[in-house]
Amino acid sequence: MEKKKVVDDSDSSLTMERQLSELFCEPSGEFKKFTRMSLEDFENLLNKVSPMIAKQDTRLRKAIPPRVRLAITLRFLASGDSFESLHYLFKISPQLISKIVPEVCLALNEVLKEEIKGRFYNRSITPYSRNSLSRSL
Repeated sequence: MEKKKVVDDSDSSLTMERQLSELFCEPSGEFKKFTRMSLEDFENLLNKVSPMIAKQDTRLRKAIPPRVRLAITLRFLASGDSFESLHYLFKISPQLISKIVPEVCLALNEVLKEEIKGRFYNRSITPYSRNSLSRSL
C-alpha cells in the first residue's frame, strides 16, 4: 500500500516571501526593473488594494499574501510573461495565477478609478484638443 506524501505549502510560501523580501532590499534598483514601479509606489498600492485581495488561511493551506498576489500581477502586467513562466518564478500553479491576476486587476481598477479619472479630467484642455475631442465623438 502506497502512502501519499502530504505537501507542505508553508515551505513554498516562505520561499516566495523570502525571495520577494530580498528583492525589496536590493539597493541596485532590481525591484523597479522587476515590477516597473518604485518600492514606495508598490507599498502605497499594496495599502490600497490589500483589503480587497487578502484571502483567509484554511486548515488545508496558507493563503497567498496580498504582497505576493500584487507582485505576481504587476510582474505579469510589466512583462507579459505567461502564467507558466510566472509559475516557475513564484512557485504558484498557473491555474491559481490565472485566478489571482484578474482578481488583483479588478481591485486595482476599483481603487485607482477615481485617481485616474481625476488626473484625466483635471488636465487643461486646449482649443485644439477640444476640437479633436468633439470630432471623435
